[in-house]
Amino acid sequence: MAGETLLIVDDSREIRNLLAEDILSPMGFTVHTASDGEAGLELAARCRPDLILLDMNMPRMSGLEMLAALRLTESTVPAILMTAYGSEDVAIEAFRLGVRDYIVKPFTADEIGQSIDRALNESRLARQKEELNRHLVTAEIVRVTVVTLAHYLNNHLTTLKGGLTLLGESLAEKAPDPYLLDILQASRKSALSIQAVMKVLQDATGMRLCTYTDSTMMMDIEAALREELARQPEFAETDGCEVA
Repeated sequence: MAGETLLIVDDSREIRNLLAEDILSPMGFTVHTASDGEAGLELAARCRPDLILLDMNMPRMSGLEMLAALRLTESTVPAILMTAYGSEDVAIEAFRLGVRDYIVKPFTADEIGQSIDRALNESRLARQKEELNRHLVTAEIVRVTVVTLAHYLNNHLTTLKGGLTLLGESLAEKAPDPYLLDILQASRKSALSIQAVMKVLQDATGMRLCTYTDSTMMMDIEAALREELARQPEFAETDGCEVA
């Protein structure tokens, strides 16, 4: 996954360069390197890698010693242990310290790539879950906001419709000015449009949240409004006042 940061700790310059320049950087990883355990421990604290590729035998501090010291800092960064020989006892201690994989030198580019994918799978899934939760929280905030605003608009719409009804009744008692009738007609249309918007908002906020994906379709607001307006009469009826 492009953008992830890897730390290579190995006393062999050839291994560091091979991994960093020929294999991992072309795969899209950001790569840091250290030549021994002490330097690796310091660099791990500074660059906070997503994964450490760690040589077993190094001067000053071995791979397992570095990993043990790293765990004392409460770091849970996963690691892949690289070694020229296998040992069951070493493997047990390595996995106890949080090593995700154990790879024997020499290895191929495909082998190290597969090992990295296995080691990062858990953290990748955790990030995807966190991203999904952020989308769902955002969606819920939007939903609650829309519901609150819809109630607010509905209160004003009720007042507006009541005023239009009274105005229509008042005009029905006298010969109305055509200009006033036009205003009344336009106001009723606006009230019906707002009412349609309220219905669409109600339908939208009643939708259940679903798993977010990049292909999730947004609601077609304009189509929903056209459909809702088509269900309503062009004008609201009022007693004794006919508006053409």
